[in-house]
Parts: sequence; structure tokens; C-alpha cells
Amino acid sequence: MPELASLGDVNAALARAHAGVDALLAPAGFERTRKTLWVQRRADTAAFVFVQRDGAGRARIRNTVEIQLQAGIRVLDSDFPALALNGPDTRDALLVLRDARFHLRFNVASGDGEARCHADLARYVTTILLPWFERFAEPSALLQAPARDPTAGLQQHAALSAQDQACLAHALQQGADPARVAASLALLAIKPRG
Repeated sequence: MPELASLGDVNAALARAHAGVDALLAPAGFERTRKTLWVQRRADTAAFVFVQRDGAGRARIRNTVEIQLQAGIRVLDSDFPALALNGPDTRDALLVLRDARFHLRFNVASGDGEARCHADLARYVTTILLPWFERFAEPSALLQAPARDPTAGLQQHAALSAQDQACLAHALQQGADPARVAASLALLAIKPRG
């Protein structure tokens, strides 16, 4: 029976994955604001990426670790009480883009597959994630795109819910509510601009 990876081994492997994500997202203007959250702030919105281990809430340590990236765009004037994961998610990409063959898991104990996982994370970030963020960099693109359907899975041509599109339009026309912006910044763990 193979030996199970220790918690320290899993944490070290995740730290390497996080460092790789840092290196991929930093050139695009993303900063890590929490252990597993990267944010790129713009005037009226903020792009964000969560990186987590599959089964992160489970107590049992397994040898196989799967990395999941979840993304979104937060309208700073939104009144939604959480960060909506309205962007690409690696799980959806694995289902929809089977031919891309993203391999986002590896064996912590043996190291098998870790290099491929890091290479495929880089390929996912550069071919799926960053182009999606670039597509929606301007508020006009967010307002002109179809509203996101939360049940539809990977939607590369949609981003915001109809409610968040309305919040963005209101902020652009009449100004953002400072209390909503402060709440959004707190959710994103970024300090307000001085």
C-alpha cells in the first residue's frame, strides 16, 4: 500500500502551485490579496482568481491533489454579498474543452505529474483565463455582453449577471455608492485607494 502524503508535503506542493500562479498573473497586474485570491483592480470593477485544492474541506489527505481555478469580475458598485464566480472555472473547462486535455492533478508523494500540472495551469491561464479577462476589461464590453446564465457552465462570451450589469450601468451614469465600493473592496481584501 503506498504511503499517504503528509500535510506538510501537500502544503509544500500547493505553495509551489501558488508561486506558479503568482508568476502567471503578476505580469497581467494581478496581486495576491489572500492566500488563495489574486485580484486585478480597475476603476469600476475588479477581476479575481481563486486557486484551491480539490476537496480542500476534506480532512483526509490524499496523494493526488487537483488544482482548481475559479474566476470572476466584481462590479465594485454591486450589492451582491459575496464574490460571484462568474468567470471561467477549470472544472467547466475540463468538461467543455476535452480536446485541450488540461491535466491539473498530480501525485504529491511521488511528484508524478506535477510538472505537467504546472505546464497545463500555465496553458489554461494564457489561453482561457487571461483572454477572458481581456475581453471584459472595459465596462462597455461587460454591458454589451449577454447576461451570464449561472447554470450554463463555461461561458466565454458572458460575464455579469443582469443585476450586476444594471449596477455597473448605474455606477457609470450616476457614480458608485461609496458603501458598496467599500464592501466590495473588503470582499476582495484590497485597500481603498487613498
